[in-house]
Amino acid sequence: MLFQFASSDVYETTIVDPATGAVAFRTITCRPQRPRMGTWSSTSTASSSSSREDVSSDQRITLIEDGQGRVVAEITWKGTTASHIRIGDNEINGTIELFDSAFVKILPDETLLPTRYEYTWRMTPDSLTLLDDDEEVIGGLYQNHVYLPDERKLAPAVSPRGGRDYLDLGNLPEDEMLEMLVCYLLLSSLRDRMYSITKYVYGPSQKKGSLSRLGRRAKRSIASLRNTLRRPSAMS
Repeated sequence: MLFQFASSDVYETTIVDPATGAVAFRTITCRPQRPRMGTWSSTSTASSSSSREDVSSDQRITLIEDGQGRVVAEITWKGTTASHIRIGDNEINGTIELFDSAFVKILPDETLLPTRYEYTWRMTPDSLTLLDDDEEVIGGLYQNHVYLPDERKLAPAVSPRGGRDYLDLGNLPEDEMLEMLVCYLLLSSLRDRMYSITKYVYGPSQKKGSLSRLGRRAKRSIASLRNTLRRPSAMS
């Protein structure tokens, strides 16, 4: 399925099916409020499974709602780290359970992050693609594109900020599609940090350094990635 992001902030946006114009998902990010009288609340009316965790100043929650306004997934952040994830009825203790950390490959020109569904996300400074278990491209991110309804396909926008961002998740089953959407939200922040890409600034005027320079800037983010994916569970 093809998704169009209505705004540049993937954590606070409406996600639309461009073929029909119907809302597929919405993302909302808020800071949880301290519990009062034994209750838990946030700036959203949805109940959060992360209420078991202590509230800290750097904690945020990203909620993913379906087109009917039901919360179908959520990410609890501590700083830039996803400390807890819920997808449907599945409680996931951070990225270590979402990605197959034993097989993550960080190479000079790309990073490969396998998922537990045997799909692999491939990140480079200029692209984000989704591969199947045969390493065939089955989806990916298309930045600054426009949707051509008559041809039912995407085309690059003619001006630097003339288009939208689209995420193609192919023909994945519904439950796998939701999980890959959550993966994309996680990887959006990571990719920006790793490759020093200024978010949603397009065109030739946005100059990027050589891969070697990008690699040097990414060292700390790469170390953080390894630690995040391999960190043992803190929950008993």
